[in-house]
Amino acid sequence: MLLWQKAMIGLARSEGMTRRMQGSPRMDRFAARYVGGRDAAGGLARALELREAGIDASLFYLGEYVEDPAEIRATMNALAGSAAGLGAAGLDVHLSVDPTQAGAMRSWDECRANVRTLARTVADNTPDERDPVRRDVLMIDMEDSSVTEPTLELYRTLRREGLPVAVTVQAYLHRTPGDLDSLVRDGAMVRLVKGAFAEPADVAFTSRRERDDAYRRSLATLLSPEARERGVRPVFGTHDDRMVDLAAHVAGANGWKPGEWEVEMLLGVRPAYQRELVDRGVRLRLYLPFGRDWWPYSIRRVGEKPGNALFVLRTLLGAG
Repeated sequence: MLLWQKAMIGLARSEGMTRRMQGSPRMDRFAARYVGGRDAAGGLARALELREAGIDASLFYLGEYVEDPAEIRATMNALAGSAAGLGAAGLDVHLSVDPTQAGAMRSWDECRANVRTLARTVADNTPDERDPVRRDVLMIDMEDSSVTEPTLELYRTLRREGLPVAVTVQAYLHRTPGDLDSLVRDGAMVRLVKGAFAEPADVAFTSRRERDDAYRRSLATLLSPEARERGVRPVFGTHDDRMVDLAAHVAGANGWKPGEWEVEMLLGVRPAYQRELVDRGVRLRLYLPFGRDWWPYSIRRVGEKPGNALFVLRTLLGAG
C-alpha cells in the first residue's frame, strides 16, 4: 500500500500530468466524484444537493502550500463567496481552510490576517439568532507536524477574539492528548482525524494498530462527560465504520444526544455507507472541495483506495 500511495502522490505532484488530466473533458466524470465543482457556484450547487439528501457540507477551495499572493487572494475570495452563498441558501456556513493556502508559506502574520477576515465573513453570513442545530464555523485544517503549534495558536488567537473557528487535530501525534485536554477545557469544536502525513516515530505513531488505538483514546476524550459539560462539539473525520460505531456507543453511554456530535467524510468516498449513516440518524457532513486544481486532490483519493483505480481507467477509456 505504501508504494501505491507514493506512486499516486508522484502523479499528484506532476505538473505535466496535472495539466493533461485537468485539460481532458473525458476526466470530468472522475473529477465530479471527489470534487464539488470547478468554482464556488458549483460547490454551492453540490452542497444544496447534499442537503436535500440529509447531508451537510464543509466547503474547501482546492490548493495547498501556496506562495503566490494572487493565488492566496483568489482562495480567500472563493471561500468568502462561498460563505455568502451558503448563508443566502440557508445552509450551514461551514468552510474549511488550510493555513498554507491562506498565507502561512509567506508569513503567519499574513495567514492570521486572512483567516481572521474569513472567520468574520462566516460570522457576517450566519443568522443573528443562534441555532444550536447549525454549525456555522470556519474549520482550520491541520497539515504536517511542522505547523501543528502555529496552527493551534492561530485557532486560539481567533477563538479569544470571539470568532467562529474550529480546529482539526490528528490522533496519531504523540502530543495530541495534551492538545485535546486543552481544547476540551476551551469547549472547542474539534475535528478529529487519524493523520495521514509521513511523520517520524518520535513525532507520531507509525503502525496502523497504534494509530487506531490513538484514535480510540482521542474519541473517548472528546465524548467524555467533561467534554459535554464544557460544550465541546466533536467531529469525527473518518471512513472507518469501527470508529463510527465506537463513537455512537460512547456518545450514548455518556448522554450525548444525536446531533451534538457528527461524522465527517470525504465527498465520493464510501457513498453507500454515507447513506447508511444518514438512515441511522447519524449526523453526517462531507468535506466538499471545489476549484480548478482538482487532479492532485482526486488522485490522492485513489492512493488511499486502490480499487478506485479501475474507475479512473474506465473513465480514461470512455467506458461505463
